[in-house]
Amino acid sequence: MKGNFCPNCEEYTKVKLGVEKEVYNVRGEPIEIEAEVVICQECGEKVFDEKRDSSNLEKAYKVYRDKHNLLSPDEIRSIREKYGLSQRAVSRLLGCGEITIHRYENGAIQDNAHDNLLRSIADPKNMQRFFETNRDKLPTYTVARLEKRIASFMQEDREQAFQVSFERLVSHQHVDLTSGFKAYDLEKLENMILYLAKRLGGVLSVKLNKLLWYCDFLHFKETSLSISGSQYVRLQYGPVPKYYDFITDMMHNEGLVDKGEVVFNARKGVVGEEFTALVEPDKSLFTEKESQVMDFIADTFHEHTSTRIKEKSHREAAYKKCKDGDIISYEYAKELSLSLPG
Repeated sequence: MKGNFCPNCEEYTKVKLGVEKEVYNVRGEPIEIEAEVVICQECGEKVFDEKRDSSNLEKAYKVYRDKHNLLSPDEIRSIREKYGLSQRAVSRLLGCGEITIHRYENGAIQDNAHDNLLRSIADPKNMQRFFETNRDKLPTYTVARLEKRIASFMQEDREQAFQVSFERLVSHQHVDLTSGFKAYDLEKLENMILYLAKRLGGVLSVKLNKLLWYCDFLHFKETSLSISGSQYVRLQYGPVPKYYDFITDMMHNEGLVDKGEVVFNARKGVVGEEFTALVEPDKSLFTEKESQVMDFIADTFHEHTSTRIKEKSHREAAYKKCKDGDIISYEYAKELSLSLPG
């Protein structure tokens, strides 16, 4: 390197880089770092280099932030950009000076109070509270956009919380004859629902849960393994996947399926639910045999009404040998009335 002015030599000299321990005073606290320094090759004295001095200061600030668990400038920027807000808009929402967020994102160290505020709005529920209090301080177009973003994030949080709770619930399910010797696979069961609904162009709820049962039990009959790992409960209307309503409600809330109402008898108020797939199933999740079984079941029962498939399921040994509320053992799959052709 060369071209730095050495005050000791009083001229521009060749320089080299070195590393030394240096102590910076950050908010009244001594912070020691491994600083990169520029040294004159003529006299051996350190010379000023603005770029490296700035870099060393940023390093000292980072050590201070890490020590005191403060958000970094990138983390502050990320929180703001999550909601699509300008620095001015965030300052107005939090009641800070308009230049405050700009300073923090450009390296200034925030105090604990501001750090706690910024950290809190990463949670959309907290952002919602600030928004409701200070929405009048924002332009109309910003209000509309932020309202949608908060609602979207809160919906995602609810769905994620439900899925975590649901997965914890089914994690205690045994891998045995009640699950078809397979661990419960929610993703696969959801995609079975999408697969069947898509192939049939929509399917009534009562019919759907029977189709799922036939798919899992037929696959077990053929391979000694279920497809989804789901347990099935004997109910009045036939076998139903355990937690069926929770799963279909979750899929509806996530925009994976549409849930429509079908009227069977308007005078008596008899209605049913029909599910339509809104997205394509992930067919890569399924083996060739699993796809073959699902296609066979969908095609076999394509023209069946919900009542007809319900009545057929009632004639199966698996249904006859259990009582209402029982988990239906996959051991009865060997007596299933259906088999794959050929």
